Amino acid sequence: MRLFPLLIVLLISNIGFNQLQSVVTDSETKEPISYVNIWVENENMGTTSDEDGYFELRARRSKIIVFSAIGYETKRIISDSIKGSIELVPMILELGEIVVRPEQLGRKNTKELIFGKFKKSKIRYWHHGNSIPRMVARYFEYEKDFQDTPFLSKIKLFTDSRVKEAKFNIRLYSKGANGEPDKFIHNENILGVAKKGRRITEVDLSAYKIELPDDGFFIAVEWLIVASNTNSKSGTYYAPDFGQVPASSNASSWFYTRGKWMKEWHKINNLKWYKNKYSHLAMELTLTN
Repeated sequence: MRLFPLLIVLLISNIGFNQLQSVVTDSETKEPISYVNIWVENENMGTTSDEDGYFELRARRSKIIVFSAIGYETKRIISDSIKGSIELVPMILELGEIVVRPEQLGRKNTKELIFGKFKKSKIRYWHHGNSIPRMVARYFEYEKDFQDTPFLSKIKLFTDSRVKEAKFNIRLYSKGANGEPDKFIHNENILGVAKKGRRITEVDLSAYKIELPDDGFFIAVEWLIVASNTNSKSGTYYAPDFGQVPASSNASSWFYTRGKWMKEWHKINNLKWYKNKYSHLAMELTLTN
């Protein structure tokens, strides 16, 4: 006799929800767009498109669904109207956002600068990924030493993954008027792969010839909510975790959720090396000329 009330509860809880299934494509080439950040506006519900641009998302009717991808204009669309494919319009980067010097392309690097070194043994705090579209970013102020090595060559992160190979995305932003991550300074996905376990993960950017903006820049890591990044049946864990290092100020630490950038606000008080500190991504940069 208890089964009937339970069925009623389940039925009521599902009223008003849509199971959205679609493919995100380029409006010009009609090619699928991989790893699009997709979420329900102002809610903690979202997903990521897979390598073929396909996604599934359970959302209430008449909700606004937001689509954000590197190199494309952000799109907002009512959930009820999602029937066929979703087309995103390529974004035209403004001059000055990214500088690629053709004369540098064939030249061998002769100088190298390592910036932001960290010790694995000192890392006791981590950024965790879940089923909500999310990014964390760290701001790097332009240093005088960068003048002789202006190109971003490699990024090293300290990662912890419970799956064999966890993919994540790297996004690079300029600094906005309020100190937040603002415009893209590179217009395509830069994918990293964190192998299982706790280790240093390196992402090679040398082929992109990205020159650092002289007003500083943000590097953000983005969790990809795809099946290969989780071994959790509940869908509450998505790899990898990213190590953090203590910082006396939160000026360099930002996180992105529900479609908004917010400054890190949480002070850590329960760990020796982080006592009364903020935290930002453990991230080492290799710069070259």
